[in-house]
Amino acid sequence: MSPSAYQRIKTSKESRRNIYRNARDCSSAPAPWLAGHGPLDSPRVPKKPTSCPDVSQYPQFPNDKPSSFGGRGTLEARQVTRILENARIPCCICGIGALIYYGAARVKNDWEICVPSESKDRAEALLKSENYIDEYISLPPWPFTGVGSLSYTYTRFKFTGVSFYFVLVPSKDIHLPCEPQNFQRSHNDLPFPKLDLLIQSFLEMNDHVSLADAIDGSNVSEKWGVENLDLEGEVDLGWAEWKNSIIRQKDGNGPHFGLNPIRQHVEKRWLWEFMVRNKGGRRGWTQPTELFATRFRLHGDSDPWLEKRDNC
Repeated sequence: MSPSAYQRIKTSKESRRNIYRNARDCSSAPAPWLAGHGPLDSPRVPKKPTSCPDVSQYPQFPNDKPSSFGGRGTLEARQVTRILENARIPCCICGIGALIYYGAARVKNDWEICVPSESKDRAEALLKSENYIDEYISLPPWPFTGVGSLSYTYTRFKFTGVSFYFVLVPSKDIHLPCEPQNFQRSHNDLPFPKLDLLIQSFLEMNDHVSLADAIDGSNVSEKWGVENLDLEGEVDLGWAEWKNSIIRQKDGNGPHFGLNPIRQHVEKRWLWEFMVRNKGGRRGWTQPTELFATRFRLHGDSDPWLEKRDNC
């Protein structure tokens, strides 16, 4: 890179942002659900189902208008969270939406809204009630899923006349304590889990891809983890056993897509150190060291969650 080209990138904020937005190497891959799977092990490739789900009969809405902020859907998501909060149901944005909030360059289709597991049925009933029957349509679960995700079992909702889809995620499914004191608000007044609790959940679940995305997006240090995370003991194998049992029940005699045997005891401190010390190694050729602190963050950038953005 010539000095003049480097200077143009350095001095142009918009150019810097464009580089950041396009830094998507390995960022949109589905999160591997590695129950007790050590980070140095060779990755497992789940067996492919015998046949792909048939979506030809899935409801289509070709005349929908785009959601707010150019299709990002932020205002529609805020409306849903306010409905739930007014009914005294705590909720927060989780999944890819939370990773984007903390700086990861991920691509989101459906919004995922976490609610307490014991409140999920009440939340769904509320959105299906007469009060909101004209605003929301309930759809069958989307048949495709990420590894280890139970999203294919969740009712899928959409905004009437608007291309905006979301699911309600039980807090136990993602090992996240869904309580108001654990949330922080974006500039658009959306509730998100606090960073330490989000990263803690990825540690407990041994979710390497989400953990890497959260580390690289937030650019937290190893010391930050020591000061803010519970690194004592092992990842939560009890939770992993429970999640595997649910996947088996839901799949019946199917291929158990995403199911991984529990065979290793992984120390949380070791996992944290391994993941945070390899931030630089996750940069691709499109993220040169002289510009990028991580694959998602430029040197000297402010924390993304402190900025006003349309997508969160």
